[in-house]
Amino acid sequence: MKKSVLMLRLMALLFVALLTPSVFADTQQQIDQVVKRLSEIQVVHGGFNQQKKLQGLAYALKAQGTFIFWRDHGLYIATDKPFFNALTITGTDIINWQQNGTGSVAAEQSGLIQREVNKTLLAFFSADIELIQQRFIADWVFDKNQWQLTLTPRLDLIKKNMRNAVMNGDQFLQKLVVTAANGDETTIEFTNQTESAAPSRAQCHWFYLQPQDSCAAFAANQ
Repeated sequence: MKKSVLMLRLMALLFVALLTPSVFADTQQQIDQVVKRLSEIQVVHGGFNQQKKLQGLAYALKAQGTFIFWRDHGLYIATDKPFFNALTITGTDIINWQQNGTGSVAAEQSGLIQREVNKTLLAFFSADIELIQQRFIADWVFDKNQWQLTLTPRLDLIKKNMRNAVMNGDQFLQKLVVTAANGDETTIEFTNQTESAAPSRAQCHWFYLQPQDSCAAFAANQ
């Protein structure tokens, strides 16, 4: 009896050993497909709904707004409700915007942690998996056309401020949930996303401090 049980266990282990490379290969292929799809996006814009649950606060803080991602140029995020607040995250700077369209580069750059968060947020949209994996342990889960990516910080500096980040998506990034080290939770759901090959002149405006010349080539009604 013991021999037969031992034999069954050995056969099960052998089966798992033979299956595991195939499972890893399938998962990697799915990851590659997601990265390829996101890498093909040049411009995407839409709306977002944000909800923050803070420790000790009985109600959630809610906000709504719009966003524009333009590959190799940055990510523009504008909160419309409950009040206007807009910024553009580029590879090097953060541009703060007034409601009248006047912008200025932040005189004092945010702290190291906030810069890391900005880099990672931009990397999400850019499908810069190499940059993401430098900062986080990545755990992928797939269900047909849906995917979920859980990111756990590698760097101690980020661990002190962030517990994890969970992204869900299909053809686009649909949802982002960031849990802080103290349990605060921020959820952002992206809505009504539209993809284009290039920005309109109005969209281009939010990526340059002097957009008149830089955006002249883009159609106003695109």
